[in-house]
Amino acid sequence: MDLSIAAPLVIAAVLGLSTTSGAAAPVPGTVTNPCERLSAGEVLHPTYGVKRVTFATATSYRETRVLITGCVRSAEGYVQEWQTTGFAGRNGFAPPGEMWQNTLYSPSGSFSFTEALGRENPGTQLEYHTINPDSRWGGEPGPTYNQYFEGEDGGADENLWFYLQQGFYEQAAVINWNREPDMPTVQGASFAIFLHAGNALTVGCISTDLATVTRLLQRATPGDRIVMGVEEMVFAAGATTDEDPSAVTTEDTAGSGQAQPQFPFGGVATGLGFAAVLIAGLALLSKRGHPRKRGHH
Repeated sequence: MDLSIAAPLVIAAVLGLSTTSGAAAPVPGTVTNPCERLSAGEVLHPTYGVKRVTFATATSYRETRVLITGCVRSAEGYVQEWQTTGFAGRNGFAPPGEMWQNTLYSPSGSFSFTEALGRENPGTQLEYHTINPDSRWGGEPGPTYNQYFEGEDGGADENLWFYLQQGFYEQAAVINWNREPDMPTVQGASFAIFLHAGNALTVGCISTDLATVTRLLQRATPGDRIVMGVEEMVFAAGATTDEDPSAVTTEDTAGSGQAQPQFPFGGVATGLGFAAVLIAGLALLSKRGHPRKRGHH
C-alpha cells in the first residue's frame, strides 16, 4: 500500500483504534439473527443451499463496522455457529454499480469461498496458498489480474508476504468477487478481496480477529458462501433487530457466548511518545518494498 493508505492504519495502531483481535459491538438496530432470516427465506441473495453461509452486514452505507455471523445448515434449517464483529472497507459497502478499484468499498452480494491463503494451512478443505516471499495477488492488467501467482511484482500487484508480516494475511479466505467461479473477471473492477485477520479498517476486504478466520477456514468446504452488504440490501422487510448492542456475542455452538466490549476508541497516546511511535511506524513502512496500490486490506 502507499503511505496515503498506510498512514491511517499506523495512526490507528498507535491510537488503539480497532487493530487488536477484540471485536467491537455493532451499533444499535443491527439485524442479529441472519441465520433465522435465511431459514425463513428472508435473504435477498441466493445461497444455493450450501452447507455453511457467512454473513457480513452493516446497518447502512458508509458504515464500516460489520456484524459477522457463521451459519450451518441443519435438518431444520440454518442455525448460528458463531457471531462476532469486524470491519469493511474504509468507505463501507459499495452502492449498486460503484464497486471499482481504488473506491475503498467492499463489494455487496453473495460470493463463494474456494481458495484461502496464509502462513500455514490450518486444516481447511479450500485450495490453500502458503504465502512465501514471492507470493503475489495480481493487480496488473492481464491474465494474473485477481489471481494468486508467484513472481515479480508488476507494480500494482499485491505483495502478500508484506501483509502477512503485518498480521493481516496470517489467515485469509478469498472472496470470489470479480473472479471465477462466481463471475467473469473484469479488469479494474477491484481485486484481492478477502476475509482476513487484523480486525481493522480495510481497503475493500472484510477484516476480523484471527481466531474467527481460522475457525471459518477449518470448517469451510469449497462452495460455501458469504453474503455481505448493508442490511436493507441483504434482508427482506420484517427482519428483526436487536436494539441492545451488548447482547451480541462471539459464540460457538460448542461453548458459551461472551458479551463483547463496546466499540473501542482506545486511549490516545500523547506528547513525544505518540510522535516517536508514529514516525517510527511510517519510517518502517516507507522502507519496505511493496506495491503502490492495494485492492484489499
